[in-house]
Amino acid sequence: MSNAFAGFLANRREAILQVLLIAGSLIALTYVANQFLWRADLTENDRYTLASASHDVAQDLDDPVTVTAYFTEDLPARFGRTKEEFQALLQEFRAAADGNVEFTFVNPNEDDATAKEAQQAGVRPVTIDVRERNQMTQKRAYLGAVFQYQDQREVVPFVEPGSAMEYTIASTMSKLTQDDQAVLGVLQGHGEPGLDAMPQLQDALSGRYELQTVSGVDTAGVPPEIDALLVARPEDELSPRAALAIDQYVMRGGPVLFALNRAQANMRFGQARPNATGLEPLLDTYGLPIRPDLIRDRNASAVRVQQQRGGFNVANRIRYPYIPQIANFADHPISSGLDQAVFRFVSSLDTTQADSTAQVSVLARSSGQSARASLPTNIRPQQEWTISDFSGASVPVAGVIEDTFSSAFAGTDTLSVERTQSPETRLIVVGDGDFLVNGSGQRQQRLPEGNINLAANSMDYLAGDTGLMSLRTQRVNSRPLMQLTPTTETILKYLNVLLPILLVVGYGLVRYRRNQSQRQRWRERGLRA
Repeated sequence: MSNAFAGFLANRREAILQVLLIAGSLIALTYVANQFLWRADLTENDRYTLASASHDVAQDLDDPVTVTAYFTEDLPARFGRTKEEFQALLQEFRAAADGNVEFTFVNPNEDDATAKEAQQAGVRPVTIDVRERNQMTQKRAYLGAVFQYQDQREVVPFVEPGSAMEYTIASTMSKLTQDDQAVLGVLQGHGEPGLDAMPQLQDALSGRYELQTVSGVDTAGVPPEIDALLVARPEDELSPRAALAIDQYVMRGGPVLFALNRAQANMRFGQARPNATGLEPLLDTYGLPIRPDLIRDRNASAVRVQQQRGGFNVANRIRYPYIPQIANFADHPISSGLDQAVFRFVSSLDTTQADSTAQVSVLARSSGQSARASLPTNIRPQQEWTISDFSGASVPVAGVIEDTFSSAFAGTDTLSVERTQSPETRLIVVGDGDFLVNGSGQRQQRLPEGNINLAANSMDYLAGDTGLMSLRTQRVNSRPLMQLTPTTETILKYLNVLLPILLVVGYGLVRYRRNQSQRQRWRERGLRA
């Protein structure tokens, strides 16, 4: 009896010791897991993994960033995923910032006071369609956030589903934390559009840069504090002194984005004529001129035109080759990741004039079914197009050249030229002056995101702020369902209905035949079935 009891005590002590060892191991494992955080991102484009530039922004935070996210709950899946992805990215930023990112999610639809708080903070509601009880209803939804850092505040009024949310968060934090802002100059005084005519580009650049209009360059020159200059669509020809001022800015090492129209197009009269900007000698000397032509492309946007049908004028939308949809972008920091941009009456670039020491990169090209039209040319939308009208190869429409440049006025005696050679600098040339202009007043129109991303990335590149450029064009890859022919749809529909029935009937027949065979064997053995 005593030996049995001693054995029982020994087994009990071993059991207790095993339980204590298991519990201690679990506690140690939990502690180690909390100290060393590990994540796995299985998405194709690493949607939930922060880029190195985002890590740098998060790790530069000296104090906590407080994010109040105003997101409506119980939204359709497309908007619901936006909240989940935004929250997941905030968690990644918090991990990268060692806890210096704090966030809370608020549902503004809970009561009127919370909705008023969101609107006063700058988060605007949007109206979306929601299906409830087999009926389509409209619902006011909030998808925005307020970022607070020290005594500074930035608002993201609307987080668009499927947009580059990592860029939105990283750029907003960068705006709050950066001390000095680069100054971007926008040339004025020659019919160029003002900042109010480029609201999308202004929104993309404001906060991270100081935008400053530059006028009177023919007398005062380009101010020395300008870090990068935008010359967009001058409608009046620049005087030689104004062109000299820009040339001397380049000679000081100043980077410039030239977006110029070499064609003066008039759709009403159906004609396009050559257009002089006064900057042609500069681009010729620098080695990346814009040709006086127009690109027509089969991959084009549609315009509304009046056509006569049976004695009546009917408004139809037709493809217009002189407004090409550019989707051929180079793998360059400026253009990598861009999906599509729309250019109006774009001219081609001549990349053969650059010096052999220059680094020339074509950023965007027309499609493989395009051609160049010499000016003047007929641009009537109603004209009939044939395959032979698009027999050319793809043509460069935007490019960047990096080199040391000679002054376009080096051999001029009539003007005083201070510098004749530049240090290493960058110039970007686009053969369309309207690709970044929304317009003004009633004629203002929204531009494709590709246009704005191309322009904003170009200014980032010229200003030397390339860290977040790749994030701006990051998108969630679409996975649409395969489009089926009506015949295939019919076959699949009846297959879905009949296949389960056929499987059940087939299984029953197999069971029936097997039972019949078994009964037959029993009869042969003299057994009762």
